[in-house]
Amino acid sequence: MEAAATARDDGKYFHWDQLRHRKPPGDLTREEWWSALKLARAQLWKPLPLADAQGNVFRYGLPDPIPEHLHYIAKEAAGQLQADQEPLITSVMKDRYIVRSLIEEAITSSQIEGASTTRRVAKDMIRTRRLPRDENEQMILNNYLAMQRIGKARDRPLSKELIFELHRIVTEKTLHDPSGAGRLRREDEPIRVYDETNGEVLHTPPPAEQLPERLE
Repeated sequence: MEAAATARDDGKYFHWDQLRHRKPPGDLTREEWWSALKLARAQLWKPLPLADAQGNVFRYGLPDPIPEHLHYIAKEAAGQLQADQEPLITSVMKDRYIVRSLIEEAITSSQIEGASTTRRVAKDMIRTRRLPRDENEQMILNNYLAMQRIGKARDRPLSKELIFELHRIVTEKTLHDPSGAGRLRREDEPIRVYDETNGEVLHTPPPAEQLPERLE
C-alpha cells in the first residue's frame, strides 16, 4: 500500500483525528489503515535524548517529502541577490523583512494557541504600538515581544533564567494566576490537557517535583 510505504497520504501527514474522517484505500477499515501508517512511520523514527515521566524516549520522523523540502530551503537560502557586485537587499530592507516575519510568526503561533482575531487588526496593533484590547491581542503581542527578546539573546547560553524570562514575557496578562509567570509549576498545581469534544485526557505532564531536574 503506497500510503503505508511512504508514511503519508496524498503527500500530507495525517494524525488519527484527521485520518478517521477520510475514506481508507481498498477494503481496509480506518483502524487497519491507521495501523499500517503507524508501522511505516515507525521505520523512520529517530530517538531524542529526552524521555517522558514513564521513561519512554521521545522520537521524531522525517517522512517524504520533508527531506526534499529541507534540502531545497538549505540550497536556496545559501545565496544572495546581487547587482554589479553589490547586494540588492539593503540592511533597511533586511530589517523590514525580519519585522514582517516576526509579526506573521507571532500571529500564527498565537492562533494555534487559541487566539482569535484578524491578521489585519493584529498587524495594526503591533505596528502602531497600540495597547492590546483583549487577551487574544495580548497573546499575539507577547509572542512578538518574546521573539524579539530571543533575537537579542541568541548569543547567550540557554539557561533557566533566560527560559523563565521568556516565560514571563509570553504569559504577561494572560494567566488566571499571574504569579505563575516566570517560574515552574508547583505540586499543588496539577495540569491536564483534555479533548474539548469528549473530555478525554490527551496529555498529563510530568509531576512538578521532577521539573527542575528535567529542565536541567
